[in-house]
Amino acid sequence: MATHDVKYQHKKMTTTELQLSRNGQKCVTGDVTFTANDKVAYIVVNADATFSNLTDQSDNNILTESALGGVTLSTGMIISAKNGGMIKRVNVSSGSVLAIFG
Repeated sequence: MATHDVKYQHKKMTTTELQLSRNGQKCVTGDVTFTANDKVAYIVVNADATFSNLTDQSDNNILTESALGGVTLSTGMIISAKNGGMIKRVNVSSGSVLAIFG
């Protein structure tokens, strides 16, 4: 059996990685309503997902605004509200997502 030297490299996190991991997250597999104090800044698709509802804190329909109604979003996609808004309601029909606190 061969042996290999393993070297660990320090990797500097990107701005996006820092923003997405800074204040925690919550896994959503059904219907969840967040308050303005929760400050959900992004949704990251954990497993291919479809939504029946996705709104911002002003009750704007993010699915309509982003032309995402009826679309299956692939793992790793990031969804946010327009104009820096925070997300209020997340209703996942299939798959799972992470609600990222901003």
